[in-house]
Amino acid sequence: MNQFIGLIVGAMFSGLLGLPTAFAQDDCNEITISEQIDRCSDVAKNDADSQLNTSYHQLMARLEAQYRVEPDTGAAYTAKVKEAQRVWIKLRDANCPLEAFEIKPGTSAYVATVNNCIARMSRERTVFLDNIAPDIVSGSAVGRRSDVSCPSQNFAQFLPAFSANTESQKRLTALAVKILVLKRTEDPGRFVPLITAETGSGLAFPLMAAMGEGKTEGIEIEPVDDRHVNVVDKRAGNSNIKIFNFSRKACWALVGVEDWSISEKELVASSKPGMSRAENFCYQRAEGLGGLGSLEQYRLTKELFEASLENYVCAAESGDPQASLSAASLSLSQMAPQLDTSKLEALFKAASTTPSGALGYATYFCNGNSTDYNGPCLHPEQAEREVIRAVSMGSTEAINYLASSFESGELGTKDMSRALACYQLSADKGSPQGSDSVKRLVSQGSAIKASHCL
Repeated sequence: MNQFIGLIVGAMFSGLLGLPTAFAQDDCNEITISEQIDRCSDVAKNDADSQLNTSYHQLMARLEAQYRVEPDTGAAYTAKVKEAQRVWIKLRDANCPLEAFEIKPGTSAYVATVNNCIARMSRERTVFLDNIAPDIVSGSAVGRRSDVSCPSQNFAQFLPAFSANTESQKRLTALAVKILVLKRTEDPGRFVPLITAETGSGLAFPLMAAMGEGKTEGIEIEPVDDRHVNVVDKRAGNSNIKIFNFSRKACWALVGVEDWSISEKELVASSKPGMSRAENFCYQRAEGLGGLGSLEQYRLTKELFEASLENYVCAAESGDPQASLSAASLSLSQMAPQLDTSKLEALFKAASTTPSGALGYATYFCNGNSTDYNGPCLHPEQAEREVIRAVSMGSTEAINYLASSFESGELGTKDMSRALACYQLSADKGSPQGSDSVKRLVSQGSAIKASHCL
């Protein structure tokens, strides 16, 4: 039963969100298997490539700002940087397989060597780009802000001074700032991070709410290296997280703002009939944030899943079966916090008007609010009732579930004749699992004769 329950929950969750098992960056702190080596080197490569992309966009914006009065010179400078970057990327991508030439392609060692080489070269290139046309906040003689003073080289002391008010933020923000926002794609329910660059005139200050000295609840300070620090601001909740990127040269300066919320202008007010406007927005945010979390490419993977669950629960207030099933499945996926038992049962009950929801409710009756229950089905009669409801709604998966339960006796009744009848019904509906199971049971001997499934 547990194996089948795991398949049911996994199938529901993957089908709704396209989510694989979560892989946290923290897992790279203690590498124990070769798969982790591959994944962690891939994380390192993606992180370095993201920082490189950030630095490149910031350089483009710096050139635009600094050469606004000399547009021809600025255009020539920009074209030269673009050409150099294209050539450098070709060099990097040709150089790194060379480092791994004596390692068998496709092995963990080969993949890790290439990924780590790309990460190293990307970090070096980031430093190079950061030093092209630096602005005055970063310590350059080029610029127009002669009144800049540095509150502190100690970032813990710098941050409260930076966040204090609009003027301090304007003064300690780079001329060009990378902006990341989430944009809707043509694929319904999918969002992607879009990176642009803004100059000071295009920014809406204050960018960050003020914070006092010492530790501030909801604020996480994460050093990237000795010259870069990210500030993760969760004070507005998991659905409205912002990450502020700071870089240090002569002084610390804000160089990037990542907004991991989904704004209302990216949402469709009536995407699901029967939901209020607010519930519709919650549902779309749940789908979008969960989809981003499933990619496992971002620092906020854990928080994206948590935000997805919070928004599914909000959308499920409408009684919508799909939102309810998504919330319940995500709660049991171990990718987000588990809901309390009464809430989980209410969600499965609301979802049970659909075939997949009824199957989910059956797994709840057998497993309870547990992700690792190994005993017999807790409430077999209720579970069988929900499976039969799912069968009556046309679910081939439910027929196979019922057949499996008759074969194993997991729901209290062991009957090989009924198991064969159910597998045959499933096969007649085109199920490969049903066909394979019929062949398997028939091959065991002619004593097994199909009777009736329901």
